[in-house]
Amino acid sequence: MCYHRAMRAGDFEIRRLDRDTCSVVQYRGDAEDVAIPGVFGKYRAVSVEATLLRRGSKVRSISFPSSVSSIDEAAFSHMKEVRSISVEKGCRSYRSIDGVLYDGSGYSLVFYPPMKEGDELRLPDRLGKVEATAFACGTSVRVISLSQHLEEFHALPSQCPSLEAFVSPSSSGKGAWTADGVLMRGRKLLFYPPARSSSLYSIPEGIEEIVSSSSEPFFPESVKRIMVPKSLSAGLENALGNAESVDALPGNLHYRTVGDVLFSWQRKLLSYPGRKKDRLYAAPSGTDAIGRGAFRGARLETLVLPYGVKAIEDGAFEGSSISTLVVPETVDSIDIHALYGAGSLKEIHAVKGSVADIFFSGEGLGRLLHLSERLF
Repeated sequence: MCYHRAMRAGDFEIRRLDRDTCSVVQYRGDAEDVAIPGVFGKYRAVSVEATLLRRGSKVRSISFPSSVSSIDEAAFSHMKEVRSISVEKGCRSYRSIDGVLYDGSGYSLVFYPPMKEGDELRLPDRLGKVEATAFACGTSVRVISLSQHLEEFHALPSQCPSLEAFVSPSSSGKGAWTADGVLMRGRKLLFYPPARSSSLYSIPEGIEEIVSSSSEPFFPESVKRIMVPKSLSAGLENALGNAESVDALPGNLHYRTVGDVLFSWQRKLLSYPGRKKDRLYAAPSGTDAIGRGAFRGARLETLVLPYGVKAIEDGAFEGSSISTLVVPETVDSIDIHALYGAGSLKEIHAVKGSVADIFFSGEGLGRLLHLSERLF
């Protein structure tokens, strides 16, 4: 790790790495079009740090020298006004195609300038990956035309609010393909366009996994109801943050739904749709466990867990509006992070001397406890 202090070199700050090389720390000038030199005195620029542009920067275009072999991912976060990226010929680590930054092989889309003109993005045929940094500053792209070689798409829905559809040259189900404008690869559902207009979405039969992240809801608020095919077996529990209801079709061996709520066949409550409108929810008798993040973002006020529930997993109530929680004495396992992010809780009803009483008291939540000799 380098601990050399930054030093000024014209309109740039640089940091010496060794006797011959340096990293570019920050551009300090006022130009809208910036060309980063490949050499600063006797030091060759080989990397770019996270602070390259200052917050609120008005830089419109950036040119990287052929000597650069690494750009910190966070360096893209302040490029909100950038229209074009170029790379000096001879660079092995990066290349530019039509003002868009790719890795040296052209396999990965590294950064798409947020102010680039046009509302359609055509991915080069050899492209296999859209990096998490690709739309770090957002984009107004409405349509993305696919490469069949696409394997990974790591953008977040919030970064592509205008995206309406993916267009594919094939719908064969091999490689990257689309169904009604939604991105698939093989048997995986990769990305649902946030601006796609439909209140009901039926996941195609044959899809086995939703590649979702717990950091953001997979489906936009416009999708109220989700129909689940027999084939789906993974990822759905992390995708229902904006849904009002979910319906697993008969024959699905992994998921089932009870009253628009998602369960496993092992009697675990997996996910309560985040936009479901009930203020009170009493989980059905026979529920065995409350899964990880099961009530994440739920708009409930009161949650009653039935007699027989044995476990509550981590983050079960994260970001929910649950203020009253009823926990039966049958609960004998509570993850240490079970109440992570449950900032709305005001009352926890439990049985005196139960695991819930001992756990929540030990967590310093005794002030929220309302204890009884018996709940049910």
